[in-house]
Amino acid sequence: MPLGALGTNCYILESDSGECAIIDPRAHAQKIADEIEYRKITPRYILLTHGHYDHIGAAKMLRNQFAGVDIHIGEPDIEMITSSDLLGIAARGEDYIIDNSLAVNDGDEITLGELTIKAVATPGHTKGGICYVTDGVIFSGDTLFNGDIGRCDLYGGDYKVMLKSLKKLASLPGNYTVFPGHGDATNLDHERRTNQYINEALRD
Repeated sequence: MPLGALGTNCYILESDSGECAIIDPRAHAQKIADEIEYRKITPRYILLTHGHYDHIGAAKMLRNQFAGVDIHIGEPDIEMITSSDLLGIAARGEDYIIDNSLAVNDGDEITLGELTIKAVATPGHTKGGICYVTDGVIFSGDTLFNGDIGRCDLYGGDYKVMLKSLKKLASLPGNYTVFPGHGDATNLDHERRTNQYINEALRD
């Protein structure tokens, strides 16, 4: 569901066991909670692809609403969700300051019912960007979009590092469906063929 002024894609990943993970809850915590309650599923995790305000806005409220939910984020981006000095988060309200999140690093695995969610570190948009990979899909945050990539000129961004991350994703075996942080879904084969940034990354 696209949420907030920037249309950030929030995803609800549901396992056969009735457990779910909420990925990048930007805003409208009650709308997300209503959908979860309508489906009669149980949240276990909130998975953040990175620490920008437009991906974390409802995370704290949802954790308060659903007992036992853990918030996961790439370790280098913990500073972004705990510091009032970065990206004006404090000016957006205390709900954007998130304490007690769990660090995720490259290769970590998170179990959700029958699903194993693998964390793939993809810095470049931020220092701690993470893609979550499971069951033929990639939740790519702002690393990879349909025909584009996330900007690299904000705090923690680095274009050369981003190219390495894109090469890493493009080298994954198989044709994954890609669910990005903004815009329409795509697939890895299409991006390998047509995405100019992936093509640049693969030439290096």
